[in-house]
Amino acid sequence: MPTLRLRLVLPLALFACTDRPLGETDGSTAGPSTGDSPPATGTTPDTATTPTTTAAPSTTATTGDPTATDGSSTTEIDPSVATTTPDPLPKLDFFLPGPTSGLMGCTLDAPAGTMVSGSSSIGPFMAQRAYFGVVDFDSNLFSPRIMLVSPTADPEVALELQNSSSGPIYYGDIHTDSFWESGWIGNWPIDANHYADGLTGVIARPDGAVIEAQAGNWVMHDPADPPRLVGSLQGEIAGPFDAVYCDKLDISVISE
Repeated sequence: MPTLRLRLVLPLALFACTDRPLGETDGSTAGPSTGDSPPATGTTPDTATTPTTTAAPSTTATTGDPTATDGSSTTEIDPSVATTTPDPLPKLDFFLPGPTSGLMGCTLDAPAGTMVSGSSSIGPFMAQRAYFGVVDFDSNLFSPRIMLVSPTADPEVALELQNSSSGPIYYGDIHTDSFWESGWIGNWPIDANHYADGLTGVIARPDGAVIEAQAGNWVMHDPADPPRLVGSLQGEIAGPFDAVYCDKLDISVISE
């Protein structure tokens, strides 16, 4: 009987060992076969990656004539084509001096030749210095204005303020034609008064002014020879005058 039991146990043991084909093992101990391709490898977070540095292309400085070419392209200049020079700027004739371009500035040194005297309702008056300005009506030289300054008055103050605060003056307008019609030459009525100590002296009428000539440089500004009007006054205050131009007496009138 013991012998029979041993024979039955041996086949059972052999059957239990044949669940897997012989020669195969589980994945825990077996390595890859020689015919399998190796698994892909990646970078784990703990693995540092060395950056790749690309060197810049080297440049070679070239010295020499910058206008030289390498011969790949050639530009030929046709000698028959003439080089043109641009025309000069046109002449602007309106910048040329005109008949009254010298009417600018104010000369305080009045020339000799003025000897005016007389009286008005406020007393006697005498002057040896005369100045004139221009009434400009719509850019047209319309008529002259005249100021005679007494010996006790300051010409600079009188011309600037146009009053008698520095001393007696004779001041008013000569009613002429336009300068372009007569040049102001002729015998004209005058509207002027004698001013002294803040008072206005009325001059007996009729009175007038005779403009005999233009003197000085009227065409261009010349401080050494400024424009002048030469003539005389007639009436209660009378005598010859040689009036020099002063732009402080100018008045510009624009019609609406």
